[in-house]
This record gives sequence, structure tokens and C-alpha cells, in this order.
Amino acid sequence: MGAMTDAPSPAAAAAPRSPWLAPVLRAVPAVVVGLAITFTADHSAQLGLVMLGIFGIGSALVLLGTTMGMSAGEPLRGLHRGLAIIAALAGTLSILSVATLGAALPVLLLLVGGYAVLAGALELVWGIRHRGRSALARDGVIVGAGTLALAVVVALVADPVSAVGFLGAYGVVLGVFLIIAGLSLRFATASAPAAPTSASPSNGATA
Repeated sequence: MGAMTDAPSPAAAAAPRSPWLAPVLRAVPAVVVGLAITFTADHSAQLGLVMLGIFGIGSALVLLGTTMGMSAGEPLRGLHRGLAIIAALAGTLSILSVATLGAALPVLLLLVGGYAVLAGALELVWGIRHRGRSALARDGVIVGAGTLALAVVVALVADPVSAVGFLGAYGVVLGVFLIIAGLSLRFATASAPAAPTSASPSNGATA
């Protein structure tokens, strides 16, 4: 007899779960730091280093946390692990510099610029390589290009007020963009037609 089956196809079983929540969670430390800088009158180099430290360490923890719910086949997993390493390094060095070297503008510019170059290049390359393979590839290209733009802007400023201000603006813009990207993917996934999971017998099926 022709048998009906409810087992999903191998392709459906291997498909990773939608990673829409990952960018939304990643946006949290960016928005928090961005708003904290925006509503703080003192845009000193010390504030910039402290905020970069909070952003870096907070982002690293969130990025690593998001990878725990991803399957081995999810392309976003490798990106988030790489970004977590870069963010943790930038955040740790920022906090250590405040404790040991003091609030020096060259240190702030070096750490912000270094983070932006490494993180921006990684995300831009990831987005280009994963076009057609990840729903967030295009967003990765945009975020990577925007992060590299931060490095260029920071390299052109020579005062702490501008440097810290651009860091805060970057945090707010990044956070809002990531939230929109994640929610857009969530709604797109919810509205997509479900793939059939069972084979219906034809009218003329016989033993």
C-alpha cells in the first residue's frame, strides 16, 4: 500500500531556526550606551572609554548568548562569535586603560577606531559571502559598512566631544537598525507559507 508520512523532509529537518531574535538582543547594549551618551552632558574621553567598555563587554555577552540557541548550520553563529571576541577585547582594553592610563583621547580614538575597523570589516565580508544563504546578509553588509564609516569619522576628529558624540550616535543608529532588521525578519517568517509536511496520496493510488 502507498503509505502516508508526517515526517519532515531532510532539508526541512536540517534548516536552522529563524535567527530573528539575535539582532534584536544585540541591539540592547548599543541602544543603552548610545542613549546614555546622548543624555550625558560631559562628553569627556573618560566617559567615552567607560561607555566603550560597557558596550564592548555587554555586546560580547549578548553575542555569545545568542549563539547558544543557534544550530551548527546557522551562518550567523560564526559571525556573532567573531564579533564577540572583537567586542570583548575592545571593552576590556577600554576599562583597563581608564584604570591604568587615565582618560587619554588618543587611547579612545585608537580603541574606537580599532574596534570599528575589525568589527566592520568582519561583518561586511560576512554579509557579502552569505548573500543568498542568510536572510540577514544584506543587513550585515549595511552594518559592516556603517561600522567602517565610524572608523573613518573617528580618524578625522581631534576632540573628545566629537569622538564621544559619534560613538553615541553610532550606538543609537546601530541599535535601531538591528531592531528593525530582526523584527522585519520575524514578520517575514511568520507570513511566509508553511512548507507541506505530509504527502497526500493521488486519486489513483493503488497497492
